[in-house]
Amino acid sequence: MTGRPRKTGAGSIMHRAVMKKIFTAGLAVVFASGMLLLIPACTPSYPKEKLPEAVRSICKTEYDMDVDITVIGATMGIYYPMKGLLDAGLGINEEAWDKISNLLLIASRVVLSTDADIKFYCVITQDVRLPELQVVIIKYVEDVKRGMYRIISRGESFKRTLFSINLTPQAKKERSIEKVFEKLGVGQGTRETVMDEFFRSPPTKVSEVGYWRGKFYLKDVTLEEFLAAQVANRIKLDFRREKELTKLFTYKAAEGLFISAGGSRSILVKFKILDQSKESETGNLRVKKIQELVHIANEVVYGYKFRDFDFLMMEDELENARLMVSGEDVYDFERKKLSVEDIVQVPAGYF
Repeated sequence: MTGRPRKTGAGSIMHRAVMKKIFTAGLAVVFASGMLLLIPACTPSYPKEKLPEAVRSICKTEYDMDVDITVIGATMGIYYPMKGLLDAGLGINEEAWDKISNLLLIASRVVLSTDADIKFYCVITQDVRLPELQVVIIKYVEDVKRGMYRIISRGESFKRTLFSINLTPQAKKERSIEKVFEKLGVGQGTRETVMDEFFRSPPTKVSEVGYWRGKFYLKDVTLEEFLAAQVANRIKLDFRREKELTKLFTYKAAEGLFISAGGSRSILVKFKILDQSKESETGNLRVKKIQELVHIANEVVYGYKFRDFDFLMMEDELENARLMVSGEDVYDFERKKLSVEDIVQVPAGYF
């Protein structure tokens, strides 16, 4: 079987709104920064020694936004709390999107005009009324450049942006521990000491990135884990908005990780996707589902010309099954019109 043709429909209302706002910021970057890159410059507009101060100054001067900035390795983080980020339905309101677009614009302008080695930037925002819920957007600087010069399409640029609305990971962790402290009657001083020593540490996964109580929980993002997270993000987008897939499956969750162990490097995708079928159709639907997952992984690694991985591992958490396909077959999946039945190792009886 080969991958299905990709649809170009507008998708859900939410995704159309997200795309519109992100692309508005992107087009402004093209206008404001693209021409600057064509003019040789002896010194960067934003020297690395003053990068955080420069971003704070621009945000305050141009948009009256007081932001927190950090740089971890080659990743820059911008945090901005908003009043009224979320509406009554826990969606992002129009005014908030304008502010997020401004943050994306500033981040793009700065990283394209600095001598700091910034490969990724992350914008985090929370509603001051409900900081336990956050919006996180992560972009790869090389993708920003490709979008500017139209090497990639607008749709592809959107797919290459990690966008999530989730419970703030550190808040979730601390709330759980605080409940334990409460039951045990632990004093406040001891609570803070234990929290700082054991539970307030830098994230180990992209999905754990966030901001909580005046502190960034940001990591130095690598291309490998960014691509793994992007595979999971595209799975979410496709299984939620493509009509052909929504009729057959119910998307629950997906997470993408990059694992280096035992001398091999693997993209690991954990997923929960229900089959909407009769028992007799289960096998065929699973073939179609895995075909789609491999197609999405191919779309990512081939698009980036990324071959530095040995396997694509897929964990079907609903069926407690692990599937595996070689990195070479994932990379060549569409070009050689490969069949998932021939290239994917699956547990007996899975298909």
